[in-house]
Amino acid sequence: MALATWWRSDSVPALSLFPGFRVELSCDTHLIAGITRLAPSEVHQRLHDGHQPYLAFVDQTPVGYGWMATREASIGELDLRFALPVTERYLWDFATLPAWQGYGIYPRLLQHILRQQPSTVERLWIIHAPENSPSGAGIIKAGLLPVGRLSFRSDGGVGLAPFEHLERAQAGAALLGIPLIESILAPCWSCGGATHTYSSSADADSCWPPLRPTTRPCSCAVERKPARNHST
Repeated sequence: MALATWWRSDSVPALSLFPGFRVELSCDTHLIAGITRLAPSEVHQRLHDGHQPYLAFVDQTPVGYGWMATREASIGELDLRFALPVTERYLWDFATLPAWQGYGIYPRLLQHILRQQPSTVERLWIIHAPENSPSGAGIIKAGLLPVGRLSFRSDGGVGLAPFEHLERAQAGAALLGIPLIESILAPCWSCGGATHTYSSSADADSCWPPLRPTTRPCSCAVERKPARNHST
């Protein structure tokens, strides 16, 4: 999974005008539940926990949504839970409704959120699964900068392998409470562990992300464990 961020000093790239596009920060439990397909009780709990829902519309038609954590957040696939400083936010659980996919809804929704943050909010963070290339492209198009890749370590823990922007990767690792690591040791989200047993390329096809030639296969490539849900 890749970690990306936007800092207050960053620009927001210009996107073309989308007629009728608007974003609403809502507290209407039933409206949110209808668009997100969540149970009203789940919506109520998220609101109670400080998560803010942004609903995207074209005129009066719902087209997408996303959530912003303001106090505490978690990454279920990695079993990480972390507190957010008052100056930082975490974006999660975004979706574009099927009929509106391919129209650039996601980056426009992200940009609206970036622009609407008060001056006291200095940093926003987001992750995306590696198999979801449209999500990664939308994040970059909106103006968020990828800073590193989250990876399982050989001991089963989680670390962040930084890209080019070391300062931001350090800040992201500190926020998540994980160390920086030099390389991705065990990339597969299906099992979370590495083995010393090499398998054939056919077995490795069951792993995600796809294994590189220099990467050790993980245990699911050998044991054929069922893949977990990769949604964020």
